[in-house]
Amino acid sequence: MPDPLSNRRRKAIAALTRRRGRRRHDRTLIEGRRALQAALDAGAPIVEAVVTPDALDAPAVQSLLDRLSGPVFEADPDTVAQITDVATPQGLVAVAERRLHTPDTMPERLEDTGTALLLDGVQDPGNVGTLLRTAAWFGAQAVVAGPGTAGLYGPKVMRAGAGSHWALDLARADELGPLLDHFRRHDVSLYGADLQGVQAHAWHPTRPSALALGSEAHGLSAVVLDRLDATVALRGAPNRPAAESLNVAVAGGILLYEWLGP
Repeated sequence: MPDPLSNRRRKAIAALTRRRGRRRHDRTLIEGRRALQAALDAGAPIVEAVVTPDALDAPAVQSLLDRLSGPVFEADPDTVAQITDVATPQGLVAVAERRLHTPDTMPERLEDTGTALLLDGVQDPGNVGTLLRTAAWFGAQAVVAGPGTAGLYGPKVMRAGAGSHWALDLARADELGPLLDHFRRHDVSLYGADLQGVQAHAWHPTRPSALALGSEAHGLSAVVLDRLDATVALRGAPNRPAAESLNVAVAGGILLYEWLGP
């Protein structure tokens, strides 16, 4: 049987809902059965878990808890609600160590055929999580978050990512310019999404390569655009003023398919 969750552990776990707490402890939260199963299947470094009595009675949850090597604590639903930022918690929360690589190691990780997605000021956590999920689905090796991009291990990004964090090499860069220069020195081809670029169907990227996506409001920053080998565009139908721009997660999904799909 799980031990009761102490007040000290409750506070420590609740701190991970905030960016400062995640950075201080280098840990993040995994919420719900499916997310925990994906993390376990990918070999994520799970530290501990908290479960409600009702969730503990579910055979599927119990089978996941049996796979954990760390401690499992039991808490009532109100307490579990205090350690997540979900309106209706699923009764199961786990703590995992974050996997963040040093940005300078990314070119070496790509070797001869690898691919990396670069996020340049993508602020919305839902979009960031969706892009991680799509990148993992199509087989990208790495994702690097640049300045202004939502935290990769924030709760909303974790939920939208649906376990994809553990299938990718992740990094955060304070500056993308020097990182792109480092990529170039390792013969990584550099591409970016921009409306002035070549049409996606005519794009023929080489490998190893990196694709940069900017925010919907501002696009790619000048420091990124100036360093790209080529840009690629997704142009919509003309005379559609209501559709001002394409959602970055949707655009990224289409470009990831063009880049990495069969």
